Amino acid sequence: MTRTIYQEAIATRDAARNQSELSKIQQYRLQLKSITNKLREMAETSGRGNTSSNELLRECYQLTNTELDTYDGWIAKGGQVRKGQHAYLFWGKRVQAEAGYAYCPVQFLFAREQVSFVG
Repeated sequence: MTRTIYQEAIATRDAARNQSELSKIQQYRLQLKSITNKLREMAETSGRGNTSSNELLRECYQLTNTELDTYDGWIAKGGQVRKGQHAYLFWGKRVQAEAGYAYCPVQFLFAREQVSFVG
């Protein structure tokens, strides 16, 4: 049976979890890099090389027609992320570090379907 990209990412995440010297955010970065690299390869071979990483991630997660926001963003909109829901990993906007290098932070987003609105 062929493993999907998402299943491979989970396996990568599990392998990273076994590396106790990595911080939690480093593990998430490794997972996101793994997913993104595989999606980039697929996009290149299918002629979609100019598609953004986050757009490819949305398609991979099957979230093309849903609203995404951070936990705090949903709170500000009057919603509450339901208990037990897990965030989707995306790349944040490029940040220039004081040390002179730039990087994209990991962004944790929740889909509208993971949120409850009271009243």
